[in-house]
Amino acid sequence: MRLQVITVPYRYDEYEDGLGAGPGALLGAGLTARLTSAGHDVVGPLVANLDPHEREPDRTAFNIGRLGAKTAALVVTARRDGTAALIIAGDDTAGVGVVSGLQQADGAGTPIGLVWLDAHGDFNTPETSVSGILAGMPVAILAGLAGPNWRGAAGLVAPIATDRIVIAGVRDLDERETALLRSTSVRLVRAEEMQEEDRYAAAIRRLEQTCTILSLHVDLDVLDPDLVPSSSTPAADGLDVDETAAAMATVLRTGKVAAVTIAGLNPGGGARGQRSIESASAVIEKAMTAWERVPGPPAPYGG
Repeated sequence: MRLQVITVPYRYDEYEDGLGAGPGALLGAGLTARLTSAGHDVVGPLVANLDPHEREPDRTAFNIGRLGAKTAALVVTARRDGTAALIIAGDDTAGVGVVSGLQQADGAGTPIGLVWLDAHGDFNTPETSVSGILAGMPVAILAGLAGPNWRGAAGLVAPIATDRIVIAGVRDLDERETALLRSTSVRLVRAEEMQEEDRYAAAIRRLEQTCTILSLHVDLDVLDPDLVPSSSTPAADGLDVDETAAAMATVLRTGKVAAVTIAGLNPGGGARGQRSIESASAVIEKAMTAWERVPGPPAPYGG
């Protein structure tokens, strides 16, 4: 399968800062060769790049949205070419631009499903968040519960209905975030429930039956901290490499995944960073063997 690699080498709107160095580290560690060995015809990478002159001071969320628009444009190109899009991003905020690109390519009315593998819910809003961390908000942004300026700058026209969202591998939720999730139709599968195959598989089957295309997002902190010891957001009792790859493969085998996003690699910290890179590379290689087809390209301009 032809696979377009797209990188978003940013932490928020800062180029190659911290997690923003993750995409380059993965590629430098031989990711392309691993993908080729998994049976893919790999092209790229294309790089989402935010011109420094486009960054507005003290408007980080808006700047992230502008970067998301750059990411979206690259996803649109891949989608209209009928090419699978693998996005390697610095942090989870890139997910908004990815979904925006799918929406722009296939049309605002297209039922897009979102599978979000993460140690955290990323479903906070400015009102529910204790820390105010923007990387803890992208799923709520995508659901239309916050961030209109962020969504607008990214070109996301319509929010994702919460009954088309699955968040899995979770083991660290804020109290008010939990309450917000319970008020929606989001399917939440905690890390300890991932062993209950029917629960997770049933959630994915429901998306397969109700959605035209799927976006799969993986924050590498879904892995146990022993596997990603340099993680910026570690949470105990995570998944191992095989469990994470299997969870991804369950989604990929639907044949409806148009884009996969990998985020959250902190390559720093010497040996700790190297172990994190090796774990991330192993997960991607194992999972990508299951990505054998993508939904056909949309009609021109989402028509």
